[in-house]
Amino acid sequence: MISRLTSLFQSKVLHPFLLVSFFVMYCWKQTSWFFDVPKGLVAWGVGLLLAGLGFLVYKWLLNHPVRAGVGCTLTLLLLLFYSPVYNMAQDMLRHRYLMPLFLLTILLIFIVLKRSKATFSTLNTYLNTLFLILFAFEIFNVVQTYQKDKKWYQPISQQFTKEKEIPRKAASDLPDVYYILLDGYTSPASLQKYWQYDSDSLLNYFHQQNFFLADAAHSNYDFTPQCMLSTFNMEYIPFYTEVTKRKLMTMALYRKGIQHNSTMNLFKQAGYEWINISPFDMDNQSRSFHVFRIPDAAQTWRYMAEMTLPGRMYFDATEPKTYETNEEVIRKLKSIPLEKSTQPRFVYAHIFSPHGPYYYNAAGKLNPNGYWNKPEKELYLGQLKHTEKQLLDMLEHIFKHSPTPPVIVIQGDHGSRIKSIELEEHFSILSAMYFPDGDYHNLYRDISPVNSFRVLSNKYLNSQFPVLEDKKDYFVPIDSRNSQPLN
Repeated sequence: MISRLTSLFQSKVLHPFLLVSFFVMYCWKQTSWFFDVPKGLVAWGVGLLLAGLGFLVYKWLLNHPVRAGVGCTLTLLLLLFYSPVYNMAQDMLRHRYLMPLFLLTILLIFIVLKRSKATFSTLNTYLNTLFLILFAFEIFNVVQTYQKDKKWYQPISQQFTKEKEIPRKAASDLPDVYYILLDGYTSPASLQKYWQYDSDSLLNYFHQQNFFLADAAHSNYDFTPQCMLSTFNMEYIPFYTEVTKRKLMTMALYRKGIQHNSTMNLFKQAGYEWINISPFDMDNQSRSFHVFRIPDAAQTWRYMAEMTLPGRMYFDATEPKTYETNEEVIRKLKSIPLEKSTQPRFVYAHIFSPHGPYYYNAAGKLNPNGYWNKPEKELYLGQLKHTEKQLLDMLEHIFKHSPTPPVIVIQGDHGSRIKSIELEEHFSILSAMYFPDGDYHNLYRDISPVNSFRVLSNKYLNSQFPVLEDKKDYFVPIDSRNSQPLN
């Protein structure tokens, strides 16, 4: 029996198909509870078919089955696991450089195998054995991970779907609320300190329109999903890494919490229409756009496709760039005050700027391919200046066309996060609010987003939320036995 297996592993080319199988199991392990098994099986079948076709093409070109198998496996390895390599190298290499490098490597593999006279039988045996072990190990990991995730995911997800009954006003006397989130917009104080930029146009506008500027505001976290989860739920985030060490599953929890957040439920109970123009699903409203940096474990096919080089090339070629997405978000935002409504509206507009990629320079000139040939600090400031102009235009439009004066909340989720700038700036944010009655006595200079909607709800919905201590990067300890936060 052992000799037959040894002979099989030495003579047969199995590793291209074992590699595809390992890839599917790896994706299953990563997405665990959210993995759509029927879609995964379809992807597995398609992968095996493509591996077979690739092997036949290599065999036809090389006229040697073992060398063809080696070429096919090395090619598949580069094609299937492109994204993990890019994610590690993106600070040094962009897609425009890394994709050709991968394709050139595939060409070099073919040339080497074409010219070689070696049989590669030892390498064939090694690859067969390696990918069989990896495949078997991933099956074990999938079972273990799924069982573990099953225990903690349900009790945690139930926490997000519980609605809180809060005393509230009738909808007839409530203003529209516009929440404009500018991704990565640092504070005016940080702009002055690190860029020597004084933000005069924006600050003068805030003063003229009687906004409250929280000039010492800071974010609670420095990563968008964490920021939005904390902001909308008006709470600090439990330390979910006690139950999951994997970023993708933790991200799935963040998405769940944002989708069923407390602020949305509270305002909807009060009679508000919730309008979502963001990269997050909210209640039964789908996200308006997708962000590669915020992967979704629940989108099985997309997650698997994004792992691969062809998938990334497809999405890069077919999906709108962030500047196009921003223009669409702004267009939708500006259409809302023009539309009549019988109920007050809470509008969440998430604009992915001045966060990179950087498409606008300091003169406001658009480069559809992005600017990369200057220091990031300079690129960031150029795009921020353009975002500032867009913001002023949005505000003028909202004030001009709103039938009654609305509430406006303008915030960055985190600072620029440019690595050459000290950590303090990473939590520094733009934060300004407009209340029609001009009563800002419950606001204060260093308010953080975890308290923004506590104050707003207390003022307009008669809730009685206490103001929390404004902290940075604070996670509530969690009881790993029952997945409940420890108070």
